[in-house]
Amino acid sequence: MRLEFQNVSFEYESSRPLLRNLSFQAGPSEFLLIVGQNGVGKSTLLKLCNGILKPAAGRVLLGQMNTAEHRTSLLAREICVTFQNPADQIFAPTVAQEVEFAPQNLKRANPAGLAMQAMALCGLDTVATRHPYDLPPAQRKLLTVASAVASAAPLLAFDEPSAGLSQLEQKGLEKLLASLRPENRGLIVVSHDLSLFLRYATKLLVLRQNETLYYGEPQWLVANERVLRKAGLRLPIPDRVSRMLGRQGNRSYAE
Repeated sequence: MRLEFQNVSFEYESSRPLLRNLSFQAGPSEFLLIVGQNGVGKSTLLKLCNGILKPAAGRVLLGQMNTAEHRTSLLAREICVTFQNPADQIFAPTVAQEVEFAPQNLKRANPAGLAMQAMALCGLDTVATRHPYDLPPAQRKLLTVASAVASAAPLLAFDEPSAGLSQLEQKGLEKLLASLRPENRGLIVVSHDLSLFLRYATKLLVLRQNETLYYGEPQWLVANERVLRKAGLRLPIPDRVSRMLGRQGNRSYAE
């Protein structure tokens, strides 16, 4: 299952275009990292992925389906999108029921087993019987991630999944992401946290207001940091150091 944006533009009523002529793809075993400052349309982009929003121009294709022409309930079988604010999607009386809802609603085989596996990956198996709003904010964030994983959708899209997580919880999130790649799932992550996700990304999409600054392999960006600066972002320190050492090495070789 592949997701493809073909020259997509979008604007809210009475506002200037938020996204303009946006094109990219994401598919099985790929990790697309989407970065940019607040207000450039990253969260809006995710809502276009699963048909919650419709493009003003261009097409969003999910496999052979034009998302503008299909129900979100059908699209949800192929892509699961988590929101930045957990309160926008959490509703069940227990953690286990929340995580099990998606695979049950999508009629997946063994929804309880999928839920247990996802909770274990996210470190939530010990709080399965608790009410979601009895959990601290960081664990509620992980709950939305677990719900997406349990959906068994071939494409998963996360809006700022590491926001508010401790270093230990971020390590758990890293473990989770690493476990999904061999399952042939495609991942789309919106984040400001380049230090956590850049190492996993196979493709990088850098947005600025109304434009795409870069779409391609992350390695190119490490050598061309000016693109990130235009977007108001900076490379993680290890990548900046590697870039500096690479320059020194190249200079020595040339001499």
